[in-house]
Amino acid sequence: MTNTALLVIEGLWWTPEQKPKRPSVLHFLEGLEGVQGDFNIYYANFYEKEGFRHALKDDLTNTRENRLFLYIAAHGTEKRIGGLKAKTGMKLPAMFKVVRNAANYSNIEGVIIGSCSVGNNINDFISTTKNSSIAWIFGYTCEIGWMASTLIDVSIFEHLMMLKKSDLKSRKKILDAFEKALRRFNGNYILCKGKSKSIALKDAITLVIQPRVPKKKAVDETATLLARLDWKK
Repeated sequence: MTNTALLVIEGLWWTPEQKPKRPSVLHFLEGLEGVQGDFNIYYANFYEKEGFRHALKDDLTNTRENRLFLYIAAHGTEKRIGGLKAKTGMKLPAMFKVVRNAANYSNIEGVIIGSCSVGNNINDFISTTKNSSIAWIFGYTCEIGWMASTLIDVSIFEHLMMLKKSDLKSRKKILDAFEKALRRFNGNYILCKGKSKSIALKDAITLVIQPRVPKKKAVDETATLLARLDWKK
């Protein structure tokens, strides 16, 4: 029996009128699970703050595995996450607080926030990771393309979930896994197409790492990762 679980909390991306089939990241993750076959998926939707909190708490309450990975996938801005309209959804401080609290009583070792612009909140990434079980947290700094970012996220989970628990003590080994996961992609690929400017993948990511070693600090390792990939800004 596997001891690894992927917790997926997803906001709605489109209304039924916009896309009747309501695309979801779940199908991509099920494909990864089918190939690797060594982890379980727990999935929930959320609409607002309480829905997010209950979804995460309930998933963790019903999880028997002792290695947990968290995937938050929803619309985002620099201030909010979730919601189909502007100024709706959950405020980011509340979201980070829920994740931080969950990491205090569970063994979450990695988090991907697959949302537009949330990765600009580097201090929140660091404070959420600090003194928790979380060894790494990854996100995006601009309005990302849905399909491309989902494929990137799947690649990251594929490689990071292959790490051993002992590997989480090493900043280098965590960076090695991220390098392998992103090596498949072109750093100059335009991931964010805005009205005023377009942003390449190499300028669109944030990575914070905190090795599981006493007194090791949570550090923004984005520049280190870009240098390893030779994705110079």
